[in-house]
Amino acid sequence: MRIEHEQANAGRPLAEPLFRGVGNSDWGLETTLERSIDAAHTETLGSYYQKIDRSKPAVESLTGREWLDIPDWPAFSAQLDRSAEAWIDRILSNSPSIYQYLIYLRHHGFPSPLLDWTRSAYVAALFAFDWMDRCAKYVAVYVYIRDSLQSFGSDEHLFVVGPYIRTHPRHFLQQSQYSLCLQLQVEGSGDNRRCDYRFLSHGPALDKGLNSDIFLKILVPASERRRALMQLDSMNLNPYTLFSSEESLIRTIARRELLFAKP
Repeated sequence: MRIEHEQANAGRPLAEPLFRGVGNSDWGLETTLERSIDAAHTETLGSYYQKIDRSKPAVESLTGREWLDIPDWPAFSAQLDRSAEAWIDRILSNSPSIYQYLIYLRHHGFPSPLLDWTRSAYVAALFAFDWMDRCAKYVAVYVYIRDSLQSFGSDEHLFVVGPYIRTHPRHFLQQSQYSLCLQLQVEGSGDNRRCDYRFLSHGPALDKGLNSDIFLKILVPASERRRALMQLDSMNLNPYTLFSSEESLIRTIARRELLFAKP
């Protein structure tokens, strides 16, 4: 699979393509937060931040890791209230420790509003076939190429984080980047104004994106799974090289014996 890097019609530059593989072409682009809780559509950036802020002492105590530069909830709430003029992605970019904490939680199973992408089409294909739904007729690789100078609307924000974030090694092994899709909500005015952001589903937001953005969905027959995984493994792309854990090592060895080896 090859995606050509082109210029937008108006001569504006496009960012490098991002890829996301899913194990059934009927599946959309859902975050782990959307898949994990029924009330994900009512969750806001503010309410979510309160939860991860309350979780932080337990995470730090039991892992030995520390995130010292992350604002507590009152400080972050004040930043939210200023974000209508400053753009939330710029505020978050000025606090990289927030992203580091969010990505760490995402890689360790905490339901996350971040949607993970990879800069490698081959890594995306591995994810699609590695976690393929047994009922799938096709797997899918989504491709997103952004106009690097545009976002969605005045109150809607879709922005991409990475790749240079200090966090879990899997972030680099998987060539990861992450997108966050939000809609501004403002209540009150003047000194009583309060700002927050509702999480939006990525699929509908990308479908209605700007003309200069490119959003594609590539279908691959599920019957190609064995051949695709064998070719990817020959390129040293397998669960172990992407996760570097004992469980992924055993899964990789088992796959070579049970799926790849001839009877």
